[in-house]
Order: sequence, then structure tokens, then C-alpha cells
Amino acid sequence: MYEKLILLTFCIAITIIFSLNFNNNWTNKTFEKVKYKKATWFWLRVFKIKETKENYVKMVRRLSLFVIVIMTLSIILILTINP
Repeated sequence: MYEKLILLTFCIAITIIFSLNFNNNWTNKTFEKVKYKKATWFWLRVFKIKETKENYVKMVRRLSLFVIVIMTLSIILILTINP
């Protein structure tokens, strides 16, 4: 029972944190902090995508959507499994 509660709390927290990336103010502040770091542009370079702020924001939001979907599926799975 406690394990389920801990897992649910973890999934909800991750979902909330990644949901912040859909807020323009949050995304702009994050971009300002990381725009000069090499790791920021790594995946854009790997997929040969132009290194712009707009592409960075698209990438972050798509990644966030993917994580939110995975966490939602995890919550559903946790709630449907009986101990």
C-alpha cells in the first residue's frame, strides 16, 4: 500500500514538473539559463535541426509531452494493479 502511494506521488510530481515547460515564462527563464551551454543544443545538432530558441522550445515541449504521457500511463497501471 505504501509503495503504491510513493509511486503515485512520484508520478504526479514528475507530471507537474514537466507541465511547467508549457508555461511561456518558465520556458523563457529556463532558456536564458541554459542557452550558452553545449548540452542545450546537443540533440538539435544530432538531428541536424537549426539551433534556434523556437526549435529548443519545441524540443523541450515534445519531450515534456512524452514524459507526461508515460507518467499518466504509469499512474493508470499503478491504480489498476491490485496488491
